[in-house]
Amino acid sequence: MSSSGESEIRTLDVTSLFNPVDCQSLGIIRTTLSSMRIGDVLVISSNRFQKREIESWSRKFGHRLLSADDVDGRVVLRLEKGSR
Repeated sequence: MSSSGESEIRTLDVTSLFNPVDCQSLGIIRTTLSSMRIGDVLVISSNRFQKREIESWSRKFGHRLLSADDVDGRVVLRLEKGSR
C-alpha cells in the first residue's frame, strides 16, 4: 500500500516471456510482487497459455486473483498481493 493507505497498482507485460520449460514469466512476477506491499494489485498482461500457470502459481503462493479477462487477444490478470 502507498503511504496514504491506498493500494498501489502496478502493471507488468509478460506476454513475450512464455517458456514452458523455465517459467521465466513467473520469476518476473515473483520479483515484482516482492517489492510490493500486501494488498497492492499487480495487473499482468499475458497470453492465453500463461493464464492457467499464473492462476495456479498465485493460489499456491497466497496471492488473490481478482480477475482474468480476455482483452484484444491477451489475457489481463489482476492479482492482489498476499502475505507470502
